[in-house]
Amino acid sequence: MSLYDLHEAKLNDIEGQGFAYSEKTVYGKAYKGVFFVENGDDLDALEDQEADATFEGILYDRSREREKKFSVNVSNVISTPSGDRADFEATEKP
Repeated sequence: MSLYDLHEAKLNDIEGQGFAYSEKTVYGKAYKGVFFVENGDDLDALEDQEADATFEGILYDRSREREKKFSVNVSNVISTPSGDRADFEATEKP
């Protein structure tokens, strides 16, 4: 059973599904996430750009689930059978 569920989300006004979550690190909390879209042509451009993207969607933090909007850095875009997946990390605390 998965820990997190996909929800409707946006990454720089691109509509798709995804979520963000908090993760403990040796440096404190990090906020990471995934975003899925059927046609990922726009996601490749986000990975290459220098400026931050904006994620709008559900953030799982401890046992809470909240709707949030925050800046992220897209670190990886992967093609999957159901579309493209973008991995991201927050550049600011949500």
